[in-house]
Amino acid sequence: MFIRHFENRATLQILLFLNENGKTKLTDIDIEASKSSLYRALTILIKWELIREERVPPYMRYISLTDDGKAVAKKLGEIESILKTKREKQKLQNRS
Repeated sequence: MFIRHFENRATLQILLFLNENGKTKLTDIDIEASKSSLYRALTILIKWELIREERVPPYMRYISLTDDGKAVAKKLGEIESILKTKREKQKLQNRS
């Protein structure tokens, strides 16, 4: 099962973040994960060719989605939207 490679929650957060924000400096990626989780997730996503890394001398690193990464991130966004809507409905039902 390939999905197990993405169980590190930072991988999903990075894909969603880049889908929303586009090409981003590595230092500007704002997700809820430790630095070690972030770097581990980046390694996984690069290996799977879902993101690309561009190094600009002397120290800048930019991260962006590949075409496959965009496709995966789009699907994740759809899943997140469904879950968010469901959660909001549950909150409204609990208030009644």
